[in-house]
Amino acid sequence: MSDTPPKRKQLEKRVSNLESLFTHLEKTVVDLDDVVIDGQKKIEDLSDRVDHLERKIDSEKHDFPDEIRDLL
Repeated sequence: MSDTPPKRKQLEKRVSNLESLFTHLEKTVVDLDDVVIDGQKKIEDLSDRVDHLERKIDSEKHDFPDEIRDLL
């Protein structure tokens, strides 16, 4: 009588598979979150660099020849 009924074995297997899938998906979400956070940091860094370069160009416009200054 210690034999587990087939339906119960099947259910336990399905639950085990779902737990495994959930663990895999949870890891994937964490990995994707890390990628998004890293990408946001890079975007912010690049944005800061662009802002710095724009301010530098604006402050040094008078040093450019007229034909280049007109393009800025």
